[in-house]
Amino acid sequence: MQYLIDTADPNEIEEVMAYGIDGITANTTMYRRQGIGVRSFVARWAERKPSFLSGEVIGSFEQMEEQAKELLAIDPDIVIKINFSKEGLRLAHRLHQQGVRTAMTLLFTVTQAVAAMQAGCDYLFFFIGRNEEQGWDGMEAIAQLQALVDACRAETKVVAASIKNLYQLEQLARHHIDCAAIPYALYMRSLQHSLTESGAKTFIEDYEQNEQNKKA
Repeated sequence: MQYLIDTADPNEIEEVMAYGIDGITANTTMYRRQGIGVRSFVARWAERKPSFLSGEVIGSFEQMEEQAKELLAIDPDIVIKINFSKEGLRLAHRLHQQGVRTAMTLLFTVTQAVAAMQAGCDYLFFFIGRNEEQGWDGMEAIAQLQALVDACRAETKVVAASIKNLYQLEQLARHHIDCAAIPYALYMRSLQHSLTESGAKTFIEDYEQNEQNKKA
């Protein structure tokens, strides 16, 4: 399962890229929180040539198409991220015909995801946590979606989004979900375990004691 860091904070992105994460995604709310526009965001991180970098477009079909052209002028390899709607499907299909990679986000049902696949989307951002907040089994739904994509041998990648806790993250890995759009805080928590910390402390103490004995 490939991690895509889900943030627009440059410090967070820089840190996790040093740990090996090679995919970057964000949304318009994250851009606003950082006081940065999508074009500036894409321009900055395109220079690092990550394996995945998305830029989100918003508005009517015409507005989104124009925004997509502007982002593609900055980075021809950008993944155009589109909110699910009829206009979004239309844009995804148009861009697919032009050879442009797209990601459909705000997917909550398998039927929405199938429509996005039909439109030619390369990535399906399927929301887990928000689905479960509404009483639906988001984990079961994304597992079914992944099984469908695998059975069809489609090149489309399933991306788990709206991941709220470590349990969900581990379950996604067990279900062999292609990708996870992981928030910075959750990624950092996933690296921690009390036994890892206590074991490292013991090894350091033993190493230092051994070095002292060798000098004696």
